[in-house]
Amino acid sequence: MCGISGVASAHPDQPIDRAMLGRMTRIVHHRGPDSQGFHLAPGIGLGVQRLAINDLETGDQPISNADETVTVVCNGEIYNFVELRRELVAAGHRFRTGSDVEVIVHLYEDRGADCVDRLRGMFAFALWDAPRRRLMLARDRLGIKPLHYAITRDGCYFGSESKSILIADRIDRQIDVRALRELFTLGFALAPKTFFTEIQRLQPGHYLLYRDGRASLHRYWELDPAQTEAGDGSRSPEGWAEALLEKLEESVRLHLRGDVPVGAWLSAGIDSSGVTALMSRFAPSPVRTFSLAFEDPDHDEIRDRRTLADFPGYPLSGRRVVCRTADFALFPEAIWHSEDPSLTGHEIPMMLLARAAADHVKVVLTGEGSDELFGGYAWFRADRLLRPLARLPLSLRRMAAAAPLFSRRWPGASRILLAPSRMNLTRYQHMIAPLQSDLPGRLFSPDLEQMLTRDGLDEPTRPAAFETWHPFTQLQHYEMNVRLPDWIVRQLDRSSMAYSLEARVPFLDHELVELCARIPARLKARGPRDKPVLRRALASVLPPEIVRRRKRGMTVPVEQWFRSPLPDFATELLARDSLADKGYFSPGGVVRMLEEHRAGRGEYGHYLLGVLGVQLWDEHFVRGCRPPGGA
Repeated sequence: MCGISGVASAHPDQPIDRAMLGRMTRIVHHRGPDSQGFHLAPGIGLGVQRLAINDLETGDQPISNADETVTVVCNGEIYNFVELRRELVAAGHRFRTGSDVEVIVHLYEDRGADCVDRLRGMFAFALWDAPRRRLMLARDRLGIKPLHYAITRDGCYFGSESKSILIADRIDRQIDVRALRELFTLGFALAPKTFFTEIQRLQPGHYLLYRDGRASLHRYWELDPAQTEAGDGSRSPEGWAEALLEKLEESVRLHLRGDVPVGAWLSAGIDSSGVTALMSRFAPSPVRTFSLAFEDPDHDEIRDRRTLADFPGYPLSGRRVVCRTADFALFPEAIWHSEDPSLTGHEIPMMLLARAAADHVKVVLTGEGSDELFGGYAWFRADRLLRPLARLPLSLRRMAAAAPLFSRRWPGASRILLAPSRMNLTRYQHMIAPLQSDLPGRLFSPDLEQMLTRDGLDEPTRPAAFETWHPFTQLQHYEMNVRLPDWIVRQLDRSSMAYSLEARVPFLDHELVELCARIPARLKARGPRDKPVLRRALASVLPPEIVRRRKRGMTVPVEQWFRSPLPDFATELLARDSLADKGYFSPGGVVRMLEEHRAGRGEYGHYLLGVLGVQLWDEHFVRGCRPPGGA
């Protein structure tokens, strides 16, 4: 795990500014405090901050091939490097380190850009091919590791985080209005956008080639839509459960590879419990686990539910971390690391968990990805139950949405009933958006409001046969291609790397994902409980109490935070003068919203968090590039 950065010049013989490259690299020191390395040659500069996980003694980066014609810096882990190295040595390649990253340069020697097809892991790398004078940027299939870039007239600037590009001071720092609109509708910006108009995210399963001022994007992996929809009917439910458990065991074993202690983030749910239980089988010593609790009992998932660490028979050493109202003070730091505003505040408890874990281990395994693979979120069940009503005329659906059953007891269902009847991004937005009501009054400044309302959401490209798919598969397509990479794993990466902690996700091993895609949708959407296939698979691994347990997702007490005494930074940035100075929001509208929320006349906490996040984003990145408290 590392932080990478660099620049390839549009002019082949132009030297790279060493001081600039140093700044681009040092600003992501938190991603890799163990060592720093550079590669400088005419037209190219690569930088890396290394977090040493594999080959602690000789694995420093950049890493080159024998004649130093191919050089790479990489963030992430190649889990099948042992097998790849064995093949490459047999083919005559000579290795100089024991690092997993070195297999990339030798694979590239044999296969060129197609080297990514052989990699099994989470990665984002930059590779310089000196004879071709070509830069290759590549990102793993599921987007677990981030990679941002900006193409300017003088070159291609890139980094694990946007701040590496910003500090090079070669781009305009204007906010992308489309990303702002998506924040207040979906809850996050859709790739390839970032909140900066001139910075893009390299999308999952893609690589970029840059040479002499010209860039080309290539997609090297995607789930086969036809195979995903058709499924494989040759196996029984029991057969699928056995295959799933076997592949998950294999994935967990691979994710335990490394030369440093490995722990686990453990909730009361089946996903992290399953991963942790398998870790306890394979790890050489008791696994350290870290579980999140909340001061507010209404948001505390584990207050009345035992975690796996509370059951006998599992060699675990558990610690609980409590998120308190006072921890709202971490929000400026959260925005600095995430580089995106937030509506949910999930970053704060995740950062607390990461900080606690980093005192004991360098790596944690987590359960992220399971809900997307198996339909664990509440909206999968809601969509299934409400799908028959989608055929009704809109007028009748409006009447149903206004009925007390929905409007009071199940408000999320009201939003789905009012959504388009066919699955698209707007219907998906009605399902997942953290904001469950219309904007109260005028929130944005007049100029910005006009720009925000000019266009709708940008619908991602969908497979041609999408309309013929099973409803579960349609919804899962948006989960895997939108919310998972653009929010779930992004916040996991930023929250953990803020404290130099590597978070690994066994459920997102691409071979496991491909196996799950072949499970027929009717089996994944079957029965009254979520994730029936996974529950069957883990029945022999976990206590029955956990296998039967309903999902209770993490929610953050944002509404309560804004009714408690506010930290100084929040008071200052939500004041009329600050709102008017930055110009994104209507000062009167925001101040009125805050007053009504604190008086209990509205529930506007998530709106206010979004406003505060944008204000902090501007403070950190538009008016310089400095961390909280920085000069």
